[in-house]
Amino acid sequence: MKATEPDDRSTVRLNSTQQAILGWVVAGCPPDVYPEDEYSHRVSARALKNRGLIEISGHGKSWRATPTERGRRWPEATEEDHRERAHLARAAPRVAVEQGSAKVESALGRALQRMPRRKPAEKEPLPVKKVSRQETYMRYKVVVTRVQIAEKWVRATDEEDAARKVQEEFAKPYSYFGNWETKATEVEIIEAEQTTVIHPSKLSESGPMLLSLKDAAAALGIPYSALYELTNRGDIEYTKMGSRKYIQRESLMNFIATNTHRGYYPG
Repeated sequence: MKATEPDDRSTVRLNSTQQAILGWVVAGCPPDVYPEDEYSHRVSARALKNRGLIEISGHGKSWRATPTERGRRWPEATEEDHRERAHLARAAPRVAVEQGSAKVESALGRALQRMPRRKPAEKEPLPVKKVSRQETYMRYKVVVTRVQIAEKWVRATDEEDAARKVQEEFAKPYSYFGNWETKATEVEIIEAEQTTVIHPSKLSESGPMLLSLKDAAAALGIPYSALYELTNRGDIEYTKMGSRKYIQRESLMNFIATNTHRGYYPG
């Protein structure tokens, strides 16, 4: 595969192992390259399929892999790569830096440094509203591909009947028992998003004697609907005023103490 210019390169990035397997598939999957009793190359091939570089069909001895047009031309860019680049450019526009702009920016910076600096005017402190402490975490979507092999004796009339019985067992959860052996595993991160964890508000022993369901749920750190269900089941005592329900602070504290356990708790 010949080297290309950065603008003409594919947007798909592959490691050395994946590049070797892609070259093997483009060459027509010649035999005696990968041992028949190993399946690590098939796991990496699955990652190439997810990137749209090859197509996979069959299982076991009938397993086949064929390159797509994008896979044959890799690492050269295809129309699909150009479309992806255009989409990324629209989603996150970048300011083009013209030749010589670094010198202009440096001259502007020196001019700004020579200018007298004004003392910033003192401002009154802004009012700060106290909110619940929050922590930000990242959540990752992970695709795990694992190849496993198991052997089992099946009583059947012929090979097709034996294969059908095994397939029927797979359709039932936890029904197929065998000595499973993992041959290859590949983990791929395909997506990430930022999440925020809101910690429950601290419930002090002093304050109003009655709490609304909304305030009580916020103090417990559970949804309003969950607390409403607890009151309907009688797990938490409540006081009713008109059509609204309120929970005594003492009842809320007793509920927390009663349902706090250590170690294994059946039910």
